Amino acid sequence: MNAGPNVLSFTETIVTRRGVRRVGVLRRRKAVEMRESVWNIQVDGKPLQGWIRDWTGAQDAPAEMADLHSSFPAAGLLRIDHLLGLEQGPGTQRVGLLFCPICRNEACGYLSCEIDLQDDAVTWTRFGWEDTVAGSARTTPIAGAETLSFDPEAYREALLTLRRKISPVDQSTTV
Repeated sequence: MNAGPNVLSFTETIVTRRGVRRVGVLRRRKAVEMRESVWNIQVDGKPLQGWIRDWTGAQDAPAEMADLHSSFPAAGLLRIDHLLGLEQGPGTQRVGLLFCPICRNEACGYLSCEIDLQDDAVTWTRFGWEDTVAGSARTTPIAGAETLSFDPEAYREALLTLRRKISPVDQSTTV
């Protein structure tokens, strides 16, 4: 376990996604590249993917990314609400953190953790990969994962600041 409170922050990354659009009178398919802004979760200045890599001893960080992007703010705002404890995540106290970089939804499986929001600390524990394949174990724990603990006021402020950046017209930051 870490010695003191961790610091939650977010970094903006511009990603390029390939897609198909229908164009012209005949609505022919055309391959296009779309650029969008994605906010990545960082703890103590280190991407969450780096923490996962270090905990598991893997050579590479996972490709999964946070579903926090300003080109589709509704998804990002919902994820922020999960992290604030305003909306229920995939389980009673579980929240999704990193999702498939292609589809960015729960269908491919995703990284989650249990969140505990108290007056004196916010903790993320029991990190694991959620599996959505029927008949498989629901959560595969990440061996060696540490508990991350945050100061509740700084945690909330980081999330509300991100909320304003994702959706500047959203004034519901008085939660």
